Amino acid sequence: MKKSWFLYMAIALIVIVFSLWEDIYPVKIIDVHRSTNSLGYDDIIVDHFPLTDRGRINWWLSQRDMLKKKYNIPSGQRFVLMVWDVGDGYLRDSPREDYFCFPDMTSEKNCIEKNNLLEVTFRFPESNKIRFYVGDNMYVMNKKDGSMTKERY
Repeated sequence: MKKSWFLYMAIALIVIVFSLWEDIYPVKIIDVHRSTNSLGYDDIIVDHFPLTDRGRINWWLSQRDMLKKKYNIPSGQRFVLMVWDVGDGYLRDSPREDYFCFPDMTSEKNCIEKNNLLEVTFRFPESNKIRFYVGDNMYVMNKKDGSMTKERY
């Protein structure tokens, strides 16, 4: 009886912590890098990003108006928006490491570890579909009705 009671309490605690995770550790935007070309490639560096695919997509959907007003991203009608984990912060480029570097920064520490958390693409406005890439998964949202489907890529 004690073992099953402990198991139920552990499961309840896990559910409570998981549901309150975003309130305990809200997403913190560390930096934003806007594209300087017409293709609309923009980057956001974040800390404490949601753990699940759904949480990551919902974060972007809930924050897209704020991102447009505050940072003017996405910067074009057609865009690719990358969300990166801050990891250990900005690092100096190294030929031995696989880093993603930002040429718009003048400091010598202008790279981060390649840990892409979310990619949001809207390249073909006529299709009315936004694509979300999270890890090995791709989700397609129809802008007209808001429906979401998971697809292989």
